[in-house]
Amino acid sequence: MKNKIAIIEHGFLPGYFNIFANLCKENGIKIDLFTFKTKTNFSDFAQNIYYLKSKCKRKSYESIIEIEKEIKSLVNIDNYDYFLSDDLGLSFSCNVFHNISLREKINLMPNFIYRKILELGHYKKLKIEKEYYKNCPKIFVVSNYLKNDYHKNCNVDIEKIFVIYPGTNNKNFLLDKREKNNEFTIGAITCGFNTKGGYNILRGLKKFIKKYPNIKIKVKIINPKFKKFSFLNLYLKLFKLDEIVEMLPYHKDINEFYKTLNCLICASNYEAFGRIVTESMSIGLPVIVASNVGASDIIEDGENGFLFDANENKYENLADKIKEIYDKKDNLNALTQKAIMTVNNLNWENFARNIFDVLYKEN
Repeated sequence: MKNKIAIIEHGFLPGYFNIFANLCKENGIKIDLFTFKTKTNFSDFAQNIYYLKSKCKRKSYESIIEIEKEIKSLVNIDNYDYFLSDDLGLSFSCNVFHNISLREKINLMPNFIYRKILELGHYKKLKIEKEYYKNCPKIFVVSNYLKNDYHKNCNVDIEKIFVIYPGTNNKNFLLDKREKNNEFTIGAITCGFNTKGGYNILRGLKKFIKKYPNIKIKVKIINPKFKKFSFLNLYLKLFKLDEIVEMLPYHKDINEFYKTLNCLICASNYEAFGRIVTESMSIGLPVIVASNVGASDIIEDGENGFLFDANENKYENLADKIKEIYDKKDNLNALTQKAIMTVNNLNWENFARNIFDVLYKEN
């Protein structure tokens, strides 16, 4: 080992850089820092700092290639044990990924014709993606869903992929001042209404109303652009969902939203992890999570949260899960305490330590 690592300041890395850098210092490992910023907050940790001139566009493979060329023109990459990059994705670095691959996104599109159009439009990117990461020393992902994605779609050896769950930042708040609700209130955050499961929730509610007409619930859904979606407003009125669903704008303090809820749903069509799940669990708010959401890894159905099968009959499954949590609404203290215990170790400090251990302690 050369006891020297190159770190690229990008993505979520600033949230755990200090911890990782201190671990390097404690173990005699020197750091060279590469940054796209004109000024960095981490200069005290770095032996050398390289200010990159390339424009960083994570979704552009042309941009990634330019960044690689610039880095190779500045240093010999073989002089380091590793390059570490968060959510950027270089061909020679240990990459930390928080997003699903382009191929997986296209595969999940429901319309065959639309999928083919996207495949043709992104042919070059898909080809590069499939070959780009196979020579990476190690890849860190935030869920088993993502692990399978990069193994299957990006040609990465499964032995090179390590699952490390991301940190949760909402642990100084507990729902001890929850508003008393006259109706059982469910919440959701769907900034991308379709991909984040907005229509899944609405279709599940249609099933719920039909199967359990005598149960009264209320649903609050945050979507900053809902007023612009004329079809969505028409959909709510057409199926009389506007009687129970309240669409809400962006909340600066998300805890004020959580205080009005009895439960939170994450029903995304795809989700690498879904930190709103662990954020809710950490403050004692029960969650209902789709089986294809990455955070489902840490959910034990009925023990620390609720899972519904998002593959077959997902709308009916969601409706039944809403009924289950409604029936148990007065006896959820043990579940919420177990949920809090589950996420206690999901912090950025452990995230950094786990990455460090894989790089330097497991060799």
